[in-house]
Amino acid sequence: MKPPLIEVRAFLAVADTGHFTRAADQLGMSQSSLSAAVSRLEELMGVRLLERHTRACELSVAGHALLPQMRQLAHDWDGVLGAARDYATHGKGRVAIAAPNAQCALLLPPLIRRFRQTHPGVRVHLHDVPEHDVHELVRSGKADLGIATQGQVRSDLTATPFFVDQYVAALPPGHSLARRRSLEWSHLQGEPIMGYLPGNPVRRYLEERLAQKGLTLDYAFEVALPWTMVGLVREGLGIGIMTVALRPLMQWHQLEVRNINRPSLARTMVLLRLPGKTLSPQAAAFRELIMGAVPSS
Repeated sequence: MKPPLIEVRAFLAVADTGHFTRAADQLGMSQSSLSAAVSRLEELMGVRLLERHTRACELSVAGHALLPQMRQLAHDWDGVLGAARDYATHGKGRVAIAAPNAQCALLLPPLIRRFRQTHPGVRVHLHDVPEHDVHELVRSGKADLGIATQGQVRSDLTATPFFVDQYVAALPPGHSLARRRSLEWSHLQGEPIMGYLPGNPVRRYLEERLAQKGLTLDYAFEVALPWTMVGLVREGLGIGIMTVALRPLMQWHQLEVRNINRPSLARTMVLLRLPGKTLSPQAAAFRELIMGAVPSS
């Protein structure tokens, strides 16, 4: 029994058994507690529901009149409790995730498929946005979780690292550098490079690290989307600097993918959430899936 309906259930048990002692046994209560619960209900409603006798009791006129509605009230509450249990485990609810387009296209879809197998009633809402918008969506509460690049500046959000995304080179088939098993950044000096727009977190992190080594890249094309970069590389217009998370996209377009060493550079991807806010059971379950997802290298 849940506290909001103890009094109603006590009345229904007495109405069904016609006896306080049997009703108390049925509910696992003491007779005095059951009697007090019925009295509280009568006081609350302002009418006598039961006519008490020495050996038994019977419904009053008001009790007879109100009995169907009392039964419906208890039935509705049972439905509410069932829905709450369903929501708290697998059945219903909503999870909102904000992530850059590459993660929305490549990382999250297989995780969503796996999640829906165990949580078929939960709706997963994707915010497919530029990375700089991810933080604000999580901060505002519109997204339960967000995926972003770990920054050097401390954020007001809780950021949990979940995989390291190494920078790689995407080469058109037949490119001379494709003969090498791996590349060095010095090999890319003077080559036409396909890269992200200035200010993009992936590019900004890369340029900061290269600058520490006295290295720069010659950008022939600066684009917003990885799909555009892949198309340019496929047509032999240069070398794409991407990350290993995009390997499936590069392979679909039959590009050559090479690790870049000396130095080996990578960005750390983090899972963002609002501090102090308890995740729903559904969001917590999806978080566990993401934390265990490491793109193959």
